[in-house]
Amino acid sequence: MAVPAVVVVFVNLTDAQRHSPAAAFAAGLLVVTVIASIIGAISLAAIGGESSLTPNLTSAVMFAAVPVVIALVDVVAAFELLSSLALPDARLLLQLITGASGALGVFFTALALGDSWATHPAHSPNYEEWKEDEWIRSQEEADKAALWVAGLGVLPVTIGTALRVFAGLRVTASVTTANSIILCGLALSVAATVASALRTHHPERVPSRGPRPEEAYVTTLATSTYAAILLIFLP
Repeated sequence: MAVPAVVVVFVNLTDAQRHSPAAAFAAGLLVVTVIASIIGAISLAAIGGESSLTPNLTSAVMFAAVPVVIALVDVVAAFELLSSLALPDARLLLQLITGASGALGVFFTALALGDSWATHPAHSPNYEEWKEDEWIRSQEEADKAALWVAGLGVLPVTIGTALRVFAGLRVTASVTTANSIILCGLALSVAATVASALRTHHPERVPSRGPRPEEAYVTTLATSTYAAILLIFLP
């Protein structure tokens, strides 16, 4: 989706549209979409290639989901920017879709917690000692954690969508602001990918750590807040 859209930016727009700030903003978001999609796919493929389920993989999946959500939000936001140039009547719909994409991305990221208990090392001789330091200690706690993280995680993007679409709050993005948002999306994607790779490390003699609350809330709130800020600066 992103690559053909980049072609549209550079080929099919008029000269006036191509040199507008909106086109430059859209092009930057589409480039981030391509990069985030690729590194997100590589991270998820690496996790899928693990030979056994271990407690640390839940957090690795949540970190790997960050670039995926960034890519999803950015590609829809880029289409909204392009529609502001060529199809202004489609802007409202694409703003809603951008907000919904961010919320759904956060929701599916949080759902990983619901499956985290399936990876607990129940047959390890150190299991009881390991369990004492864990955030999630049962399937019931895993389900509750998933709901809490999802509920809190969608708040920023939900508020941002309401302010943008229903309250009409909009801030004109300067070149510096647009570049900052683009670089922020890229930084979040790269940092989360590195964190995901580090989280797949397995200790030699003890069970790996399960998900931590700060990991769950950072991965969801970071992408949700990014989507909310992006919405406010869309034309």
